[in-house]
Order: sequence, then C-alpha cells, then structure tokens
Amino acid sequence: MAQHPFTTGRWLQANNLIENENWHIKRNQQNQVTSFCYVPNNQIKSIFLGTFPIYEISEGENQGNLEFFYGSCENKFWPTLNNLFQQPINTVPQRIKLLDSLEIGISDVLLEIERIQPRLSEDKNLQDVRYNKILEIIEIYPTIKNIFITSGGVAETPNLGAKNKNVGTWFKHSIPPNLRNGFNKKGYVKEITVNGFILKLIYLYSPSNSSNISISGILN
Repeated sequence: MAQHPFTTGRWLQANNLIENENWHIKRNQQNQVTSFCYVPNNQIKSIFLGTFPIYEISEGENQGNLEFFYGSCENKFWPTLNNLFQQPINTVPQRIKLLDSLEIGISDVLLEIERIQPRLSEDKNLQDVRYNKILEIIEIYPTIKNIFITSGGVAETPNLGAKNKNVGTWFKHSIPPNLRNGFNKKGYVKEITVNGFILKLIYLYSPSNSSNISISGILN
C-alpha cells in the first residue's frame, strides 16, 4: 500500500521544501490525512486533478524524474505548460512558481493505493484504497469553479469499474450519489454540482505517453 508522497513528506524532503500554507494537508482528529492540494492562494478558481504519481516518485527509487505532480520525465504535462506560457519548468520550485503565476492549484484524486502489479503506474493497475476528499478542498476554498482532469472523456462519466479507471470515474465515485449531479452529461466541459457547489469539470487530453490519445499527439 502506498500513501501519496505529497502527504508523507517525501516530496518536501526531495526538493528541500518546507510545508507552508500553500502545501494544503488537512488532517482529522486521529491525525489521518483527509485531503491535500498545492494551493497558490486562498482565492484560486481552478485546480488540475490527476490520479496518483508513478512508482518511481511515490514508493520506489527515483532516477531522473522530478518528485512532484506529473513528475515523470516522459509526461508532457509540464512541457505543454512551458510551451503555452514560456516559463521555465526544469525544477520543482520553477513548476511551483508557474502554478503561482497562473493561480491554479494541483492535486490527485487518490490518497492511498495498491498496485495490482508491482511497480506499474498505469491507471488500470491502481486499486483505490482511500480517496483525497476533493469536496473538502472545495469547501475550504469555495472560490474554486473549474476542475481540470487529465483523463476521462467527452462521454458521460460512467460508474467506476475495472475497465474504466481514470480521474473522472474516481472523482465521481469519491462523492456520495446524493451529493453529486451532472456527471451523466456529455462534452469536454461538464457543469456538475457537488454538495451544492456548481463547478465546471473540464476534460483535457492525457499528457501521458501511455494514453491512447495523448496531448503530444494532439499537438503534433
């Protein structure tokens, strides 16, 4: 079982960072982490939402990857932002600075996972154990209006199953049915309601090279 490295201190130590007000980690009375997110400020309107980091930067020995969200050297997430905004992304502090300038938060939907096959990082190989409570983040930062997800689809968000594991289905499954509405809509932008909060769920093409439709392919 693996807990997200944002919450264990691994990424802080790897990057010589200190946990501060931007490094949102919410804990309950039993000192268990309930939600986490990098938050540039208290008035953010948008967050990027992924699944869970690759094995090498969560549980294993890291070689050549940056220990932060979308830290794989093969992932096109940060190079795409670099192309769009012309800001350096070679180090984690530079990536954090880019998020700060864009005023966009970033997080993952899974807090604890088990890997069906050791060391493999694809979504289909992940078994959710505990969710990051995105609703709790929205309640703490009620200015959030947009959630950008990097896997999902233009079709309506199905129920979670072995063959459709992605950010959209995990996010939907993490919210009680009586507190959610709009996931059955079609489109790259879905207006959803989560416990009374009206949000836009915005699907982006996956930046992962392992995806069937990668953002690098779309750009090419």
